[in-house]
Amino acid sequence: MRKIMFRMFLPLVAVLLLAAGCAGWGGAANNAFKPTDFADYLQREGIKVESVRDMPPEPFRATSGCAIKVAGSEIGVYKYDQTSAVQRKRLNRIARDTRTYINGIPYPVAVQGSFMVFGLDKNPQKREILRVLKKFK
Repeated sequence: MRKIMFRMFLPLVAVLLLAAGCAGWGGAANNAFKPTDFADYLQREGIKVESVRDMPPEPFRATSGCAIKVAGSEIGVYKYDQTSAVQRKRLNRIARDTRTYINGIPYPVAVQGSFMVFGLDKNPQKREILRVLKKFK
């Protein structure tokens, strides 16, 4: 009887563990989006986007990136794929420190979900962009 109960219980445990693991993958509701999707979202939220151009993600070891020009100043938007443990760990460190480094020099950043936004400190519409970033899910 014990063997029968164990054999019935084991698949249930396996399914629950698998479901719990899959629910944790992605880590963020906005992980499916691209940096250019954030530019579109800014437009929909009433912030005038002057231009969008692709940026290489390698300097920040991100998955993808773009530069978005708002109020005459560019901000860098970089996406980290949270299904990758390495990318998730890197983004968590950046979020915790609230800065990233270029050639050893720290620069302030904002992190929301899978995205890091760089260059907000000098943008005239910083508050509005941060408000939209917090809603970007």
